[in-house]
Amino acid sequence: MVLRIYAYVYLFLWVNFALGFSGSKLLLKQRGHNAPSRIKCRRFMASDNMERYDDQDQPRLRVVVVGGGVGGLAVAARIAATRPFCDVTIYEKNEEIGGRSGSFDVNIPNVGTFRHERGPSLLLLPHVYQEVFQDCLASASTSSSSSSSSGEQLAQEFGLVMRQCTPSYQVVFDEEDNSSSNNRLDVGFSKQLCQKDERIAKLYQESRQKMDQLEPNGAEKWDEYMRATAAFLDCGLPNFIEERLDLGSFPAFIYEALRDFGKAWPLKPHSDVLDAIFDSEKMRALASFQDLYVGLEPYRNNQQLGAGVLTTTAPAVFGLLAAIELHPDNDKAGVFAPIGGFKSVSESLANLARAMGVTIETGRMVTRIDSSGVVHVRRNDTDTATTGSTNTDSFVSADLVIVNADLPYASKSLLLEQSAKEDEQDPSAEPRFDWDDSFLFSSGVVAFHWSIDKELHDLNTHNVFLAAAKGRERAEESWRILRGKEGGSKVEPFNFYVHCPTKTDPSAAPEGCDSIMVLVPCPTLERKPEFATLSRDEAIEEYKKQFDKGCISALREAVLKRFAAIDSLADLEDHILDEVVDTPSTYADQYHVGAGTPFALSHGFGQLSLTRPGAKFGLKQDSNILYCGASSRPGNGVPLVLLGSKLVADKAQSLLDDMLCQR
Repeated sequence: MVLRIYAYVYLFLWVNFALGFSGSKLLLKQRGHNAPSRIKCRRFMASDNMERYDDQDQPRLRVVVVGGGVGGLAVAARIAATRPFCDVTIYEKNEEIGGRSGSFDVNIPNVGTFRHERGPSLLLLPHVYQEVFQDCLASASTSSSSSSSSGEQLAQEFGLVMRQCTPSYQVVFDEEDNSSSNNRLDVGFSKQLCQKDERIAKLYQESRQKMDQLEPNGAEKWDEYMRATAAFLDCGLPNFIEERLDLGSFPAFIYEALRDFGKAWPLKPHSDVLDAIFDSEKMRALASFQDLYVGLEPYRNNQQLGAGVLTTTAPAVFGLLAAIELHPDNDKAGVFAPIGGFKSVSESLANLARAMGVTIETGRMVTRIDSSGVVHVRRNDTDTATTGSTNTDSFVSADLVIVNADLPYASKSLLLEQSAKEDEQDPSAEPRFDWDDSFLFSSGVVAFHWSIDKELHDLNTHNVFLAAAKGRERAEESWRILRGKEGGSKVEPFNFYVHCPTKTDPSAAPEGCDSIMVLVPCPTLERKPEFATLSRDEAIEEYKKQFDKGCISALREAVLKRFAAIDSLADLEDHILDEVVDTPSTYADQYHVGAGTPFALSHGFGQLSLTRPGAKFGLKQDSNILYCGASSRPGNGVPLVLLGSKLVADKAQSLLDDMLCQR
């Protein structure tokens, strides 16, 4: 019986991978393309990468990338590095590149400058970032200097320095007794660092002792959970995210899935596996708070098919997120911080793209993309000094368009091919803000950016405040926001995240001060079809009304109340010099994200792997438009977007080779 189950699971995983890995190749065959013959007819061969394409008599192709987020920057750099017969241009609506991956400064007179993150704040899988620099420089360079440098060295040369955070997190539980030492727990220690640093080794042992205080053999149970999630990570990352076959990772994956009669079966609701391993609600919360990153809750939802795993409930396989952040010795694990903030990530990728020959134009809002790849660009008001006018349309032809704008927004508001029949659209119409609401979205976020006039010694770089100390019912209620209309309100209890960057990078705040970001999950924007007929600015103003001052004040008060769980933060409100608040309408305005969520589409089975929108989602197969970004495959988060940009670049290179061959 066990062997039969083993064979079934292995076959299921193999078929799923084979379909995902081979889908594009099968599609080419269906369209009458033969890959080997196409390669033979190319005028530009892979072996030509080491020579620049300087023949002025040869045709050049124009590639336009809509959106200068990390996905757009990476895909543009990859195309320019490998296809020198292309002119690659990025159009970014904002004055700064990077999209949601960026930072902003608050200057306070007589105090100094405070840096805050607008989007991501923790850096995972650093090797994925480094590979972008390695791949591009290896393709474009005629010397051996780039090949002799490590990915870390190359990234640093372009301005990206990453530093590991140890411990990865501080977890703060919602205890009524603020003096209790059990309401705070450090997690995420590298064994290698523990061997080198006695202070870190001591913190690690204290962490394990607290786990044992939370429940009998808590640390041992945590080790068991880490073993299972590490197997999920080692198999899931190469095979189902990177689309790179790694058969050697399957035996450990299947062993952990079947061990103890499927105790950690990866397709069960996450809470089922947590209940089988842990007895304490605190330990369960500690092992599952990362589910929020993919827009899912850990608890089974008996009101939905499959206990919710098709929609809003995380399957247990998403425990791999905990392994990425908290595993003690997995070579992929660890939480890092980019020195200089996440804007250094975007700036380093922009530096790389420019070095590859990419042109980056900021302050350009793309308003329409037609099926032939023609882009209509609307200049922002900041261009008036050079143009003498505002909001002037420009017509830019393109052989290939890569859309790095958020897919649900772009498909509804930008692409004529998808939004309506072309003969019913005015290509020069006013820009609109609308999105496809047939998808399931991650939660929204209310972000408080506070500039503080004192040092917050009791915070780590990354902190999570969890509502798990008062029983199962309250713990489940803290996740209900992810159940959409069923979930309800914008009030507590809720879990939230706090970023205090100075603990890793002192340049984030003046000496003796701190800057913190508090992320509180909240409902997304509720789409109103009648707003689709309004101008972009009018629609945004209407959506802003969904988050009034009363809602923001209630969340703010609840956060400050929870901060009081740490004695030194009880008077935090008195030390706030400046406050900037972001809501879903803020993200919609600044980044044109569907439903106003910075986390993009959720990752339930209905929007995961092959069921998540691909590069050609909703487009004709002969269309020369490709999607790239957090709402497309493989998913959200900067590392996944970078991996997705590599897959999209591969598709783009194939299309461009076909075009060159036909000329």
